[in-house]
Amino acid sequence: MGKLRALGLRILELFRRQRAEDDFAAELESHIALHTEAGIRSGLTPEEARRQALIYLGGVEQTRQAYRERRRLPWIDSLLQDVRYGLRTLRKNPGFAITAVLTLALGIGACTAIFSMVNAVLLKSLPYGEPQRLVYLFTPNSSLPIPPDAFSPSYADFYDLKRESHSYASMSVFEQAAFPVALGGSVESVPAARVDEFFFQTLACAPELGRFIGTDDNQPGHDKVAVISHSLWRSMFAGSDDVLQRSLTLKGERYKIIGVMPPGFEYPTGYDLPDGSGATATHIWIPLALTPQKKAEREFGNGIAFARLRAGVSIREAQAEMSTIVARLNPLHRSDQLAQGGGLSALIKDFMDYAIAPVRPLMWLLFGAVSFVLLIASGNAASLMLARAADRTRELGMRVALGAGRWRIVRQLLTESLLIGLGAGVLGVGLAYLLLRTLPHLDPGNIPRLEQASLDSRVMVFTLCVSLLTSVLTGILPALAVSRVNLSDFLASGRSGSASDTQGRSQSILIVAEGALVVVLLTCAGLFLRSFAKVSSLETGFSPSTVTMNVGLDERYREPQQRRTFFQSLVARVGALHGIDAAGAIDWLPLTNSESMGFVWVDGYQNHADQMAEGRLVTPQYFRAMEIPLLAGRFFTEDDIDSPAPPVIVNERFAKIYLANRNPIGARISTDDTHTHWNTVVGVVADVRHFRLEETPQPQMYSPGYDFNHAYLAVRSRLPESIVAADIRGVVKSLDPGLARGDVSTMGSRKSEATAPRRFQTSLLTFFAAIAFLLALIGLYGLMAYSVSCRTRELGIRMALGAQRVDVTLLVLRKAAALLGLGLVTGLVCSWIAARAIKAFLFGVSEHDPATILLACGLLAVCGLIAALIPARRAASIDPMQALRAE
Repeated sequence: MGKLRALGLRILELFRRQRAEDDFAAELESHIALHTEAGIRSGLTPEEARRQALIYLGGVEQTRQAYRERRRLPWIDSLLQDVRYGLRTLRKNPGFAITAVLTLALGIGACTAIFSMVNAVLLKSLPYGEPQRLVYLFTPNSSLPIPPDAFSPSYADFYDLKRESHSYASMSVFEQAAFPVALGGSVESVPAARVDEFFFQTLACAPELGRFIGTDDNQPGHDKVAVISHSLWRSMFAGSDDVLQRSLTLKGERYKIIGVMPPGFEYPTGYDLPDGSGATATHIWIPLALTPQKKAEREFGNGIAFARLRAGVSIREAQAEMSTIVARLNPLHRSDQLAQGGGLSALIKDFMDYAIAPVRPLMWLLFGAVSFVLLIASGNAASLMLARAADRTRELGMRVALGAGRWRIVRQLLTESLLIGLGAGVLGVGLAYLLLRTLPHLDPGNIPRLEQASLDSRVMVFTLCVSLLTSVLTGILPALAVSRVNLSDFLASGRSGSASDTQGRSQSILIVAEGALVVVLLTCAGLFLRSFAKVSSLETGFSPSTVTMNVGLDERYREPQQRRTFFQSLVARVGALHGIDAAGAIDWLPLTNSESMGFVWVDGYQNHADQMAEGRLVTPQYFRAMEIPLLAGRFFTEDDIDSPAPPVIVNERFAKIYLANRNPIGARISTDDTHTHWNTVVGVVADVRHFRLEETPQPQMYSPGYDFNHAYLAVRSRLPESIVAADIRGVVKSLDPGLARGDVSTMGSRKSEATAPRRFQTSLLTFFAAIAFLLALIGLYGLMAYSVSCRTRELGIRMALGAQRVDVTLLVLRKAAALLGLGLVTGLVCSWIAARAIKAFLFGVSEHDPATILLACGLLAVCGLIAALIPARRAASIDPMQALRAE
């Protein structure tokens, strides 16, 4: 209670100063009134009497200013004196100053770097006007085992919703696309979008140059215009001012450039879209230009619908209105679109749920982890300052003896702590800059705007606040502990045992807290490492050395026979190249964020309401090129393609679900609504993880053919990837120089890209855990070394009385073991809570995995005792006579 009362009195002192100045003003005014009355009695007018009174008293403002200066200058002088004295003290002890600054700089630098990521990803405003009012529109069917946000409204439903809804200020629909564009002497596939005339209006953004796509541009026959991104303007046109007089060649036709978007606008991107399947950035926007027939279609297509809510309209209100409209539209759909009688429903999702929400937990997880590092660094710095303050007991006691009050001592130590914190903040900014330079090498590709992380004004203000906060945290405990010097004891013996005991207890508490935080970080890092190892060791079902390349056809290949001839020639010529063992093609390659689920009917399977499978179109040599194992039956042949009822190959999971307890070879499968055409299963292959590594493979069905609009070539070769890619590009160019050849990589690289998000979070968390672990060991070593130095006389007496070196060593180690034990127990409780919070990030491992927790505790215990062994051995080597003589 005494401490709280003293703290309250210091806080009230600030208000008392203002009250004193008010009292002085009242006193001055009373004197003016007295002199004015005297002047009036002597025959002066009131105005002249007041003027004479002011002259006599020297003027009101001058008098007030003199009073303020008399009260303020000593405070300023005292503060400047503390700063100068603190700088001299730190300059005389460079080892302590450098160690404290570096310790804090590690924590501040890491915290600043992660906050810059949080700022770029979560806090900065998206490049759209009021993004919180943007929503996506869906019409899911609850009876289908497919995510509801996979069903965008058909074009007819969208325009009906647009006509009947009153909840939206604007609505838009667009399609993703990719066009071959000549860049740097080669043809590359550039991500694009076909958008309606309300696309940019709904996003509420303005062009940097030119104009948007308008209503006239979206009429068929008038749609040969394009808007390009800022980055494409810079790379393709070198930022030329006459870009609006130029054009692009897309799909074999010229498109006039009418606008350039500002930097940062690249919507849609994969992390903005519901299915996450978009490119990392969109660079070209052209008109959607739907025909009246297309607008009337109720087939579920590739369009993505979004809208801007009117001001004051909530998502719940818009959802209720949309549900009513969709219920009226259901009878207009065919029965097969409603999945055995189940009707379409309405679903509205917040735009920000896809743009930010998926990465928000990761950002706050990393920020929480780095905050632990900052706390450990602050604890180490506080421990250093406690030890330093203890060495200054004689100096501080002398200042007390000469009249310095307790608050004066506290203020001096806090000033020194503030100098250390500010120096650490400056160095931390440099460390944060270096860490941010490494982020591009760790970018997992699914974190929006991560490349925009920088040390902007908001981050610098955050760093300043963190530096000030850590200064207070590291300085207040040593200051309060040392300020309790007993003047009588000091004057009698020159020592203050109670202060030393308090400092020792404070340092011990800090070490226990640091140990607990380290256990939490090590446990979480261990769980993340085990999860990453589980994902990396998953059986994918394909060869990692297979080289793949995406080849897309344009509108010149409208006829099926044209597409078939092209890909037959391409696969045959690539397969005939030197060093190529097998070459095939598939419409949707594994791990490309693409999925094509559809209904199937398996002859003899009882549950007809739940038969769905992923469908893939492949060439006969595809399985050999990917080295997908054949479990039963045979692969496709060229003759299967021309068969009236082409056979199919299914994966192992399909056979287990739909063809259990019977021979899958020879089973019949139909994909049409009338069940008049049946396909025979001729083979069963191993499961392939198509969509995500961490998802269980779905039932898959492969059909033979060459009729691709776009396809991925898969090539197995003994040659290096670069040579194979160059050979494939040469073949594609010889067949059609106008086609884009891109997205070249091995399947091993695609697997690495699929694990990149988990690798990113695991790498950062492990890095922070390693820093925290190192800081905790240094802190424990420093505490043991300081404890030995304080107990030199006691240890000398023990050894003089016959204590052996082993006894002294064990004495020191027992204290270290006790501190570590308390830290481990506290850390186990905290890690149990923290592990539940990170459960959603784990894969294939329990959040309370005993092996990981025991390993983390064992690592800290063993390394901690090793760190304490050095000062323990030093204590055991003390010469009793020298120790007693020094005292």
